[in-house]
This record gives sequence, C-alpha cells and structure tokens, in this order.
Amino acid sequence: MTYEEAVKKFLAKVLVIYNLNPKRREPGDGSDGYCDCIGLIIGAIRRMGLKWTGIHGSNWAARKEIVGLEPIKDIKQLELGDIVLKGVDQGKSGWDLPSRYRNGGKYYNGDTTDYYHAGVVYSLNPFQIRHMSSKMTIDTRLDQNRKCPWNYHGKSRQLVEASPTPIPTSGTQAVLVAPSGKTVNLRKAPSLSASLITRLPLGTIINIVSPGEEWCKVTYDKYTGYMMAKFLDIIGDGKGDY
Repeated sequence: MTYEEAVKKFLAKVLVIYNLNPKRREPGDGSDGYCDCIGLIIGAIRRMGLKWTGIHGSNWAARKEIVGLEPIKDIKQLELGDIVLKGVDQGKSGWDLPSRYRNGGKYYNGDTTDYYHAGVVYSLNPFQIRHMSSKMTIDTRLDQNRKCPWNYHGKSRQLVEASPTPIPTSGTQAVLVAPSGKTVNLRKAPSLSASLITRLPLGTIINIVSPGEEWCKVTYDKYTGYMMAKFLDIIGDGKGDY
C-alpha cells in the first residue's frame, strides 16, 4: 500500500466518523457515539485496522505519532491527510501543557508547546480541515478562528509506516534530493527541533552511518549529523528518491 492509498483509506474513515455526528466527550474515538478532536484521528486509524499506542491526547500525538511536525508558514505546505494542530507556546495566554510533557516530566523532549487541538486536512480544493470541536466542524481557512489559528502540521506515523519505504544500509551513499528548495538541513539529533549543523546543497553525495525509516545518521566532509531519510536518494538501489 502506497502512502497515497493509505491516506485515501484514512480520509474515508474520517468521513464515516464525521457523518455519524458523534457528541463531544473526552476521550472518544467515534466508536460509541462520542468523540474528541484527537479521537477523530485515532478512530479513523483504528477503523483502518491500524493501532494507536500510548496516550489518547493531542500532545502525545504531536510528540510520538506525528512525523515531520513543523510550523505552518503557508497553506501550500499542506497535503491531503496531514494532521494539523493548534499550539500555544510556553508563556503565552492559554498555555496549559500537562506536567508529563514539561521539563522533568516522563515524556519531556524539549518541546514545550501545548498542542491542544487537532484536525485533518480533508480536502485541498476546496480547502477543508475537518475536526471535532463542540461538534463535527469544517474549517475552510487556517485562521477560521482568528484567535486560535491552525499553526502546526505533520503526517500520521501510522499512515507512513503502513506504506514502508526501503531502508538504506550502513556504508551506502546517497544523493540529496527534495521536491522544492535548494538545500537539506543537517542536524545534531534526529529531530526537527534539534540544532542545525549546516545546510548541504541538493545533489551533494553523503555517506550513511546509521540508517532509519525517518532519520539517518550521515557524514559529509568534516560534518556528522542527522538528515530526514525522505531527502536521501540511495545510489545504486534503482528505486529513485528515497
């Protein structure tokens, strides 16, 4: 199953739950007439036959179940099936991050944004974000509620892993590729929030030290760090962009 096929099935299950018009309750995944915001996503994933592990919550999702989480700077970043979030930074009005995600908490990872609401990019033309607020709702703009805009997005780990991509092996080489832009970020750790070491131009050949599905440890010249695997086109695999 390709990622596009997984997204199509996922959105079909989102629509099923949406059309059931469940009542608001935390927690709820639409299976018993009740649902909350992250429950719309969890319920659709479960209806696909996939599993949601861990905590039923948008802050857990942001830290553990969403791949490539990043701020939304332009609506053009968004793709079908993307998980979108509303997040409040520490020190801002409305910030109420549970203690388990704060400094010293069990799931603290350095990210102190409070991701308090989640939805799904259901359509691009016309643009729709479907989500569970006080009831099932469709937003047609990122700033539908201008006090609380959708400001983060990423992809469901379950959908990505349902459409596995070949993993490179240690000692192989790869060419840097990307659908847009001119460079790829090399970071100190396998996280989008990790410090930037340098940016390498597209077309650069790098060496893979430790492979991974999402991040690979790589070397280039005097640099060693981590790059997202999707930007690595493995040399000699005959499969095209990784």
